[in-house]
Amino acid sequence: MSTKLGIADYAVVAIMLIVSALIGVYFRFSGGRQKTTNEFLMGNRRMQITPVAISLIATSLSSISVLGIPAETYLYGTQVFMAAAGVPIGGLLAAFAFLPVFYDMKVSTVYEYLEKRFGKTSRTIAAILFTLQTILYMGVVLYAPALALNAVTGLSTWASILTLAAVCMLYSSQGGLKAVLWTAVFQFTLVYLCMIAVIVKISMMLGFTEIVEIADKGGRFIFTDFTGDLTKRYSFWNSLLNGIGFYAYLYGVNQAQVQRYLSVGNLKKAQIALICSFPLLLLFNLLIFWDGISLYSMFHDCDPMKDENVKLSSADQLMPYGILKIFGNIPGLTGLCVAGIFSASLGTLSSGVNALANITVEDFIKPFCFCKKVNDTCMAFIAKLCAVGYICLILLMALFTSSFRGVLEASTVVFGMPAGPVLGMFMLGMFTTRANEPGALIGLFAGVLLFAWAGFGAYITKAEVQTLSRNISGCYANSTWEVFNPTTPVSVFEGVTELLNVTESKESDIFYLYKWSYMWLFPIAFSITVIVGYIASYILSFFMEVGDVKSEYLSPFVRKLHFSPTYTAVRTKASDIEVEMNARL
Repeated sequence: MSTKLGIADYAVVAIMLIVSALIGVYFRFSGGRQKTTNEFLMGNRRMQITPVAISLIATSLSSISVLGIPAETYLYGTQVFMAAAGVPIGGLLAAFAFLPVFYDMKVSTVYEYLEKRFGKTSRTIAAILFTLQTILYMGVVLYAPALALNAVTGLSTWASILTLAAVCMLYSSQGGLKAVLWTAVFQFTLVYLCMIAVIVKISMMLGFTEIVEIADKGGRFIFTDFTGDLTKRYSFWNSLLNGIGFYAYLYGVNQAQVQRYLSVGNLKKAQIALICSFPLLLLFNLLIFWDGISLYSMFHDCDPMKDENVKLSSADQLMPYGILKIFGNIPGLTGLCVAGIFSASLGTLSSGVNALANITVEDFIKPFCFCKKVNDTCMAFIAKLCAVGYICLILLMALFTSSFRGVLEASTVVFGMPAGPVLGMFMLGMFTTRANEPGALIGLFAGVLLFAWAGFGAYITKAEVQTLSRNISGCYANSTWEVFNPTTPVSVFEGVTELLNVTESKESDIFYLYKWSYMWLFPIAFSITVIVGYIASYILSFFMEVGDVKSEYLSPFVRKLHFSPTYTAVRTKASDIEVEMNARL
């Protein structure tokens, strides 16, 4: 087995990067040449359904998913797959509860809604949270796969990072949203091919039936663990609730996704694009989970993290290591998978950068710009500069990513910290008429603080995480395999997926909150935001004047209920009773 990339592999990776860059160049000099913010940021609101639907998937599943989910399946089994059930549930909620509101209000960013529903402070704070969240998350997206590939293949970490950043900067800052969408289609195809190739090759080596039998004997098929234990890493309930919340946020109120819906021009097309993405996203989830099962079946009796001849520093390196083992002697196929992993990073990175540029122009510059003579061409140029600037900031963030312990957990904590509370804030705005700005902000801060407390507390204390059984009984029989020597010291991946050498705090010394599964943090932070925000709004309504909520600010379901004749009569009756009681007092 070769532990290095060959010429054919480098050629495949180079072709992927060149094609991605050329797509950006093409859209830079076609159409209106990206001279207006409407074209650069919104694709003139004339984008087709197909690229939008595929880009929704490319944005939601990054290289973190490609590396992290097979690793988690390898270690903890398939229970985490229940999170995929959140795709249709959260997606349908987004399609029919959130999207109609954004289209009715003709917004360019989701945070414009918050200003109209609550106030400018809410808009600014939520936009700042998204900006910080995206920069931090993109740092993980950029750094983690490069480090994993370096540890397994020797591919230079910083050469990979700088190359990806340069290509992303070129096509996202020059080609705008059109380039980002069409590049995502190309890149997503490569990711799909990589995932399928791994499954097919291992199935040819072991046989599909053998893979199923080995995984079953190893206890990897887990779907009905209904425990309510908050410290259990994966259960039916935490996976399902996290999945519903995650996809409701991602599809419903995440700027990178909503920007794509708005680019198709009308609500019906946006809903079709969203619903069309469900089957492909579910299939992709199935593929990456089955990659984890296939890798376990391949290494079930010789775990690469325990094998003295290999000693992977974490399970997050399993995917690249497995790719090298099965494709190392086939020119170009390892390169195809490396290109697929890099493509997953580029798709997420470019989407985030484009969304950040949009938010900077629409939420930070225009509302506070006192110079009314700045024309749209100038704003488009500023948006391009913002895209370049954010790439540079993300590069800086990549420098600090090594402090995280595991790629999937790190990304979930960074992404989820503001995501759950922000989703809660939108729910308060669209599903209640009682919520007001001070109350919603109190709920938002309560949710963020709880998530930060639990998430960073767990990181600092480093509670031990119990994995499913693994062994090395078959390693001696395979001792003729080439010895693997990692070229990168343990950093980004150490701790979370490493067994046996645990130096963390004793369980009895760890505060219970810090032992919660990271899968519970999103739904709990969301719930805290909604409950605290609603109660605070109710209390504050006695001390401040609260105006009526316009129907267009409410979700269609709530709108029909709130303004129905029956409900209006009930509210009028209740109001009359309240007035009468106050008069008696």
